[in-house]
Amino acid sequence: MLYFFQTQSLKTRFLSVLLLLFPVLGFQWLLTSAPWALAHFQVVTGGAGLPDMRFWYTPKTLQTFVDSWGPDGRNLYLTILWPSDLGFLFSYGALLTAATLYLLKKATPARIWWYILVLAPLGASACDFLENAAVALAVLFPTDGPALVGWPAAVFTAGKWIGIGLSTSVLVVGTLVTLVRRGWEKFRTTVPPVVEDPPEGPSAN
Repeated sequence: MLYFFQTQSLKTRFLSVLLLLFPVLGFQWLLTSAPWALAHFQVVTGGAGLPDMRFWYTPKTLQTFVDSWGPDGRNLYLTILWPSDLGFLFSYGALLTAATLYLLKKATPARIWWYILVLAPLGASACDFLENAAVALAVLFPTDGPALVGWPAAVFTAGKWIGIGLSTSVLVVGTLVTLVRRGWEKFRTTVPPVVEDPPEGPSAN
């Protein structure tokens, strides 16, 4: 698997990473700014938010969310927010994975084990998907569903935020370290080495 990630890093280009940013922004707009998305959801549900915006919650908290949404809110979640969130998690997962591969390509780490860092964005996206599936089951079965899937949903939500935080930290720290290393290497190649004068031998009489 690590060799596969190493091979993919050699194929990653900056343009492909940049292009992946557009679907992320598009789905983010659908979730937060579109009038039929989260803003309308807040109105329908009386200001109740989404559980996945928290780092941790309990099955009782999830039950409170599902009950406060009501039939209209649950229908809006399943038909609009849930599909949009699926598109968002796949798009940001692809973006963070491609960005990590591009960073590894530029950093050229000496050991192949550095490529295990790609699992951070992949794990975050996978946890987000499983969390969405668990919450969808709770919405489909509002009476018993939250109690059955509440703990898995909470674990997947925490795993998602940990993965996103770790992936973001890798990109920020890795970019800074790579820039500093490349700047130092460039400085060493441009500054001429100091040549010391050879020691003087004993003078001949």
